[in-house]
Amino acid sequence: MHALALFPDASSDRAWIHDQLAGLLALVAEHVPDLQVTPRDLSGLVPAEAARTRWTGVGASSHCPTRERSDRLVSELEAADLLVIGAPIGHHTGTPALAEWFRRAKTSKAYGAPLYAMGLDPNLQAWFTHVIRADRTFRYTAEGPRGLLAGKKALVLAAQTGPWCRDEMTAHRVHCIHTQLRFMGIDDIATVASDRGSNPADHPRHWKPQPPQRLAA
Repeated sequence: MHALALFPDASSDRAWIHDQLAGLLALVAEHVPDLQVTPRDLSGLVPAEAARTRWTGVGASSHCPTRERSDRLVSELEAADLLVIGAPIGHHTGTPALAEWFRRAKTSKAYGAPLYAMGLDPNLQAWFTHVIRADRTFRYTAEGPRGLLAGKKALVLAAQTGPWCRDEMTAHRVHCIHTQLRFMGIDDIATVASDRGSNPADHPRHWKPQPPQRLAA
């Protein structure tokens, strides 16, 4: 079996996610002796780069770094039987919007409305942006889009990175990941929730989202 492992950026406050992801891979290897792992460091996959770069048509000879990176990432995914995702769950401070807020806040006392990124980790979302490709990982049909990666499995480590990570936020992020995986035809998905003090390889905590609670009147 060939596994593709997606590691988040290796900042000091996320080193524990790398350790836990490696532990999960070791646990899988105990049950799959012939497991081969291709690690993919997601550092530097900035969404803004893809937005600024105009892609050329399929088969065009023009040099396009973003297209070449996408081709490489898609090929890695196509070759994998198992996709293992290390997904940081929390407020992400490395987005272009937050960087702009910090810049303006330093120069203007009136600019004081902080911004929080409530979506996926920017680099993980950029990876999805690169690999969700028409006629490679999905295809348009008369009945709507159809995923082309059926038969692959996915293991998601939902790593809660701060005390503010409530179940509602985790459920939102996990849903975003599952939706994009299923769009590509990957329906066999297992999700393990963790935090800095847990050891998912020894005591896996399978994520089961709770039904929404009614707000108090």
